Amino acid sequence: MKFEELSEKLYTKAGHYKFAKQPNEFDRGYMKISDWINDLCWYYISERKNSDKEMENEFKELLSIQKKKIDALQPSLYKEGLIKAINDAL
Repeated sequence: MKFEELSEKLYTKAGHYKFAKQPNEFDRGYMKISDWINDLCWYYISERKNSDKEMENEFKELLSIQKKKIDALQPSLYKEGLIKAINDAL
């Protein structure tokens, strides 16, 4: 789900209800749930960023472990190629 787009869409639509000259129960209800959905969107946006960061850290850790294993190999062009590819990925 595209939480950023949904949040932006809700914000845009909520303007009509937020600035109503004489807000009624419908307007207040719309704003209440719209704010809640927006908060929920931002929660999931931040969770996704945290999850992405965790996956990135795990990926880099796996590359580092593999690089340590490669360092134990005898010097060769093959080893240099392996290390270059890992360094390019880091």
